[in-house]
Amino acid sequence: MVWSSSAPSVCQAIVLISVPVYAKGLSCWKCSASSNKECSNTGRLVTCQSDQDVCATMVRRNFFMQRIWKQCKQKQACENDRRQNWDKYGGRHQCNNNLFSSVCCCCCEKDSCNVAESCTATKQSRQCSLPPTYLRNGKVICTNANKIGSQCYYSCTKSGYYLNPSDSTTLQCMGNGQWSSPEPCCAKPCPPYAPFDLIAMLNRIQDETFAKAQAFSRAIFRRWVLDRKYYRESRIVFGDVIYPEFSTFFNDSKSARPGPKRHPAEGKVTDSDLTNIGNALRYVRDQVYVKGHHDIDHKDVLAIYLDKYSDDDVKEAAQALRDDGILTYVVFFNFDEEEPINMEQLLDIAGEPEHVFVVQDDLEEAGKRLADELIDHLCENVCGP
Repeated sequence: MVWSSSAPSVCQAIVLISVPVYAKGLSCWKCSASSNKECSNTGRLVTCQSDQDVCATMVRRNFFMQRIWKQCKQKQACENDRRQNWDKYGGRHQCNNNLFSSVCCCCCEKDSCNVAESCTATKQSRQCSLPPTYLRNGKVICTNANKIGSQCYYSCTKSGYYLNPSDSTTLQCMGNGQWSSPEPCCAKPCPPYAPFDLIAMLNRIQDETFAKAQAFSRAIFRRWVLDRKYYRESRIVFGDVIYPEFSTFFNDSKSARPGPKRHPAEGKVTDSDLTNIGNALRYVRDQVYVKGHHDIDHKDVLAIYLDKYSDDDVKEAAQALRDDGILTYVVFFNFDEEEPINMEQLLDIAGEPEHVFVVQDDLEEAGKRLADELIDHLCENVCGP
């Protein structure tokens, strides 16, 4: 038998089959240097081990000195370093060349992604936004205006006013061109202080329910300072029509004032069982929350106390008030537990479930929930727009 010289032997075949094929690992730059230039000149590109899936860069600065490390690393370990450094040194020290013990750490996942001058805190903005020269009810002093490294010290000078946010007493212009914290203001504590105007609307309800509505209001508003500077109230009584003779109106110079032209008698008290909430809402928008009333410092709040559902459409009128920025709440007194709640109509008025309160027996608990809801809105931004 003649063997072909081109055919592999048995041993050759075994060798060909047993040669392993290795997948190429991630490539990262590796160095330990005092500058980016030194890192580029002395470092080298290395192939990472199979469990090293990111390229890491760490830069630590002490005044004018720095040290840069670049290497392969496990992603979880790199992310842990970044989080720990942030926690340890705080946001003001993170990637900020102007502070002692500035630390930068970053992780990237592509070949050679840490070769360039990334994550080295060397690219700086020349300045931050201009700090205020005047702080209402307080003062602000800056060491170097809005230049990098400048520190601005905030304090309140008027009695009873406090910085908000309370931890923003000192702001620093960081190397990235951003201030280290939000700019604070001087404000009174909220609660009990919050400037808002309340319209309480009551349908012509039974005496028993009216007494409960008053008790409910006391449970809510005893948490606020009922000073005219912060709190103004108007009460609108309605049934099938508006009853201005039983209502009270804002009595501030910035508010809608009562008078025969602005608040015409729209009808006398009758025995009608109709409850036209939509009509009452339109009246409030057109006659009470008029353009001349709105005050940028006062939030407008509308609380509607009901023990009946509406006999006219409420959706469009209620939406118009909410579009005007009126914070709207519905308090429905339901003492007939067998009667199903018309939640659809109540939501058409209030706009969201958190603003609907169905009261049965526990007035105190329901009042506390509404007070907490008001606090969330009225104290959300005491510094204003």
